[in-house]
Amino acid sequence: MAADSEKGKAAYMEDEETDENPADIQPRFFRTPSADLIPNAAVGAAVQASAVRRRSSIRLEQRGSVHRKKSLGGGTSPESLKGLPEESIRLRRPLEAGEPLQLEDDEEEVIRFGGPLTLEDVKSELRGLCTLETLRRKLPITVWLPKYSRTDLLGDVVAGLTVGLTVVPQCLAYAQIADIKLEYGLNSAYMGCFIYALLGTSKDVTVGPTAILSLLTGTFIQREMGLEGDWAILLCFFVGCFQLLMGFLRLGFLINFISTPVVSGFTQAAVIVIILSQVKNIMGVSFGSAKDNVGQTLAHYVRKMPDTRGWDVLMGCLCITLLLLMREMAFPAWKAREGRQHPPKWWAVVKEAVRLMNVSRYAIVVVSATIFEYVMEVGFNQHYLSVTGPVTAKISAPKPPNFAVENLSLGEILSTFGAGLVLVPLLATMESVAVAKTFAHKFRYNIDVTQEFIALGAANVVSSFFGAYPVTGAFTRSALNAESGVRTPMGCIVTGTFVVVAILSLGQLFQYIPKAALAAVIICACLTMFDFQIFKELWIIRKSELFVLILTMATCLFLRVEFGLIIGLTVSILMLVYPMARPVVVVQKKLTARKHPAQLDDYRISVKPQGSVFFPAAEYLKEIFNDPIFKTPVTAFSVPRESFAVSNGAAAPPGDRNRMELREALPPIIFDGIHLTSSDYSTLRALRSVFVNCKSLHRDIVFVNTSDEILDIIMPFRRKDEDAEKKNDVVVPMHQGKLLPAGKPK
Repeated sequence: MAADSEKGKAAYMEDEETDENPADIQPRFFRTPSADLIPNAAVGAAVQASAVRRRSSIRLEQRGSVHRKKSLGGGTSPESLKGLPEESIRLRRPLEAGEPLQLEDDEEEVIRFGGPLTLEDVKSELRGLCTLETLRRKLPITVWLPKYSRTDLLGDVVAGLTVGLTVVPQCLAYAQIADIKLEYGLNSAYMGCFIYALLGTSKDVTVGPTAILSLLTGTFIQREMGLEGDWAILLCFFVGCFQLLMGFLRLGFLINFISTPVVSGFTQAAVIVIILSQVKNIMGVSFGSAKDNVGQTLAHYVRKMPDTRGWDVLMGCLCITLLLLMREMAFPAWKAREGRQHPPKWWAVVKEAVRLMNVSRYAIVVVSATIFEYVMEVGFNQHYLSVTGPVTAKISAPKPPNFAVENLSLGEILSTFGAGLVLVPLLATMESVAVAKTFAHKFRYNIDVTQEFIALGAANVVSSFFGAYPVTGAFTRSALNAESGVRTPMGCIVTGTFVVVAILSLGQLFQYIPKAALAAVIICACLTMFDFQIFKELWIIRKSELFVLILTMATCLFLRVEFGLIIGLTVSILMLVYPMARPVVVVQKKLTARKHPAQLDDYRISVKPQGSVFFPAAEYLKEIFNDPIFKTPVTAFSVPRESFAVSNGAAAPPGDRNRMELREALPPIIFDGIHLTSSDYSTLRALRSVFVNCKSLHRDIVFVNTSDEILDIIMPFRRKDEDAEKKNDVVVPMHQGKLLPAGKPK
């Protein structure tokens, strides 16, 4: 099975920059009648690498513009190409028979990543909308389905059935977390798989309900009048619409603003809330809802302790013990013995059986508990355990969600969901994309984040027509899918088909599932989600982010999970924005001459921002120049105020002390504007205010490493003064400063 998994790595590997086989591209560039004219294999490898590196379009969310210039000509022989790196090698024209391959020495490669959205980016994207490559990106099934083989089918069927044995008991248990009827969990487990297989870009991701998303669903839906199911379906629909909107507008980068400490704090708090909420099912009692915080839940347990049912506690503890034991179950590896290097056939059979027991442990425990309860209730008419009760398990015809729930208008429904319309889709997509990236890195293939938004959005919208609540990619089931040797997204279709068959054939038996068994499944699934390592790492690396994690976790536990998530996001974004409002600016005051007293020009106050300055820091930048270091005068030789211009129309020479007098004056300022290139207008207006203030105080301020365009904004009359000085119409006093070219300090 592991070998099949390794073979499956190449079966779905598609480079995001080209859809052609590099081995088939060589004739396009080297149209030579005879193959022996280019004997060097390195040339073919370089050409193949060139084809792979070609970019078919410019994507707006990445906005990477690539320009490569390489000429093939000159006098280079094929043998000289040995050892060349994998660079772009293209022929200016087809080679004639017997003509040697020639290269020029000059090569230029310019790549732009990021930056503002330009008109060229938009034009490039619009040009590519109606191309075959765009269609293939939007329908990834057209990439892998034509290459599908019997080997792929075998791996996908095995992986899909293995995941199906896990997803059925999990989706029933997760509906219990959301505190809605169990049939909604079943309805969420199949249609999302079908849609994602058509539109998703990861072969390993399995779509369905998850513990975190179920908790959020139970938090944001309304429970009045017993219509929580309709609210859950509506939330699924709106979550899908939001994801589709973000996908079509290329806004996938927004999920990057949810920092890892916030996600970790929320996840670990959610795990604690989920586990505490499921202990009541092991005790056999019922109280509260998914919106309760930890304090309210603990208070309920104190009141309900006398009502604990012993049989439910016994069943829950037994199921948890079996699940933990089967999770650690592993068959020992074969050790070579004398006369036998390879294991016997029965060894491989037993090893595979142990592996199947490990991956199917949830199904084994739930089925065993259900059979026990069914025999006791039907055969002996004994009701020992608390069961789920009647479950309407069926595949119904698609119908739109109830947009008139409780006779509310669309605006009232949207306002009822509130922040859930943003938080739920963002967290759902982030969870799925993180899973997809993990396995894409492991198996060396590429995913498209924007297409993932579209795939998940379509899965949620379509699933809402079949009575589902929000779904996303699940890490545990995706990991099981990868370990089972899945080769293409067809494994997701097999999983969905298995769920449909289970609903149609086993629907009547779902009512006998003990609640304690489902609670045991949830608790054991959540135990693996704790991450204690991040606390240690943040303590060593960045304690401020540790504060964000602990704050998010505490507010989720003692307020409510949605409040904690919003507070954590707010604090995290404020910590991100604060450096923009208070950038690092280095101010250095020094004396360049050793003689005393020195001239005023020998003193320097250098000001250099350590990064780009934007409008939130405009006022802060002005305040820096009010610091005492700028206000402290020095005693030095300088031109007296009444003698700025001498009789012959020229300023006093810097070294002529006969025309200077010793007095107190403010030293000149040297401002390094190397980082002003990307600054905005508000920042430059603030610097203009600083310049005008220095001018009114008869103080020199010089801008170095600053472009003329920037200087024209800071000093709008600069060019007029320079032109007048050249014509000797006006004498520019020394205190206004002579404007120096960029990079040439005064």
